[in-house]
Amino acid sequence: MNTNITDQTRTAGKSVAATIFTYTLLALLAVHTLDRIYPATQSDQIERLVHQVSELQAKILHEDVYVNADAGVLDQVAPLESGRNLQPQAQTIPACESLPDGFTYASEFGVIGDADADDGPALQAAIDSAASNDDAGGTVILPRGTFRTNTPLIVPGGVTLQGQGYGSSPLAIKFDAGASTIAYCGTEHAVKLVGHAASLRDLAVYDWPYTGCEDIKAAGGVLVEADQSLVESVIVSNVFIYFFLGGPALSLVAENAGGIGFGNYQNLRIRHAKTGIFLSADSTSFVNVNSFLGGGMSGGGFESGIYAEGPGACNDNKFYGMFVEPPDTTLAHVYVEGSKTNVRLHDVRLEATDKDLDRPIVIVDDSSYGNVMTGVLGHTHVQANLNRNPEIDLMSYKSVGLDPAPVNKFWNAAFKGWDGSAMPGWRLVGPNANIALVDDSEALYPDHHVISVSYLNYGGAFKLMPDQTHLVPGHDYVTFGVYARSSVLGSISAAMRYESGNIISSASHSGSGEWQFIGMSALYDKTAPYFYFSITGDVELTAPTLTFGQSPATPGASLMSSSGARMAGTLALGTAVGLPPAPELQTPYYWKLPKNEGNIFIMDMQGDPDRTIIRLNHSTADRFPRGTIITMMFSEAGTTVKHNGYIKLKNNQNFVSVPNSSISLMAGGSASWTEVSRNE
Repeated sequence: MNTNITDQTRTAGKSVAATIFTYTLLALLAVHTLDRIYPATQSDQIERLVHQVSELQAKILHEDVYVNADAGVLDQVAPLESGRNLQPQAQTIPACESLPDGFTYASEFGVIGDADADDGPALQAAIDSAASNDDAGGTVILPRGTFRTNTPLIVPGGVTLQGQGYGSSPLAIKFDAGASTIAYCGTEHAVKLVGHAASLRDLAVYDWPYTGCEDIKAAGGVLVEADQSLVESVIVSNVFIYFFLGGPALSLVAENAGGIGFGNYQNLRIRHAKTGIFLSADSTSFVNVNSFLGGGMSGGGFESGIYAEGPGACNDNKFYGMFVEPPDTTLAHVYVEGSKTNVRLHDVRLEATDKDLDRPIVIVDDSSYGNVMTGVLGHTHVQANLNRNPEIDLMSYKSVGLDPAPVNKFWNAAFKGWDGSAMPGWRLVGPNANIALVDDSEALYPDHHVISVSYLNYGGAFKLMPDQTHLVPGHDYVTFGVYARSSVLGSISAAMRYESGNIISSASHSGSGEWQFIGMSALYDKTAPYFYFSITGDVELTAPTLTFGQSPATPGASLMSSSGARMAGTLALGTAVGLPPAPELQTPYYWKLPKNEGNIFIMDMQGDPDRTIIRLNHSTADRFPRGTIITMMFSEAGTTVKHNGYIKLKNNQNFVSVPNSSISLMAGGSASWTEVSRNE
């Protein structure tokens, strides 16, 4: 080649030399000027400027021309043809005489980059050198080229493998524009990141299908692996992972008490893979709090786009602005399973143009909860328990999210009706506290009383709990709490029965003497709901709130059930039918009106009005809340409502129906009733 140098090559060499000379003069002028203007204390800044100029000089040599080490002359690299089905042409790796210090250069370790020679040993040697040689620096610079590797590259903690980009196309490996491509020909993962702050940047990773590799499928592309170890702060940035049809393009796998956390994965482009991103933690491990920013996946061969599984903790991994757009996936674009597993997808785009409408694009196993998904859902639907995952808000003409109604379910959240011993809607469990109303000037919310609880310091915790019969579960989550003011550390906490049956509690009061909201949000035992406030010190309380779902607490809401109401218009009360006791019960005097069906009951005597009512809704589960007023309407004459210890009538007089007559009663909160009025 040294006897046939073209004019174009000579011109390129002269141009580069001229450019270097120009920058050198500019650098010297800048150094001279700074040295005169600034005192010696600025010398470190001058040194940095000189160093940056030297790096720029080397960059010009490194990117624009190559040196034939054998001939010792300048030689331009021939342009490569593009397209996935075309193999790259041989390339010449640059000599390293003028490369700047502070980096480890793979070219110094004998990498070739012609797609034929096995560059794995040389490239691994460069990585190992960067890990062990402080003077060389922890960044391995990979020049442009196609570097075939037959064994996985192992990137340890603190080492960065830095390429020159992945070429001009995000859809296929084109071997152009200075691309650095790792062409893996093996059955394991192509690249493994195994330590803190290991990094992979600006390159392509390709499951190589040429020259003896046609029938070999890799287990996956890039693997972040924590086996009996902790791996934090991994960075994978601007990486193209291509054609891994035998496994995941990117995997985060923790096992044997391992952990992966706080990693950052930016602008990943995944094309044609069995799984796009795979997250997995065994029962002893975790994969938590990793962030995926931008990028996305497309192409064919996908079983799933994002797949997250337990049984260990695999949660709070966040995906921002990513697209998942394979035309179809045999499983789902997003699949989540495990009671400790969830994903948080923010402003994602999910498209599946070829997926049948009866197959979901998102599947969340019933054991998983706390998933967050927002963005665009282009096709089909979401399969998930939305009561356990209320923040799945993907909206489309095929599917909608589900948010619980943020309604305070505590009846009498304003603490009305305290008579010195009882308060409607609440149970006071234990004799070890005295309760009193506080002056309304202390109230945090209009029309909400403040109660003072003086703890008597014996017999364990005093419990303030809602009347459970008023709470109608409608969701898998519950959020509840109360405003509390106390000068006693730990004076109050919220507690509940978790879905497992165990009692769990919130953080307690700090004892600051200030108002603090004491509450919690968790999955509750729907078979036996149990919520209360545990009090072990003097405390003032106001504005308790309970909502089913994971919406933030809303204390002080002006709802009819909490603090009274004003209305203009017509109030319509529910109407239901009251029937006599079934004959087989053999309790003809014990009547049960349908609870939660209304306040007005049309009494159907079923052809026999000659009946007597002595008890109403005597069973605990059937009792109406204290203060409930009902009206029984009789169309026929002859039915008797008898005055007794459970139904107290005006002047102790029985009520006997006449055609189109009625009697109104108020529930006493137990099995007792008191007459309000009658029409006979």
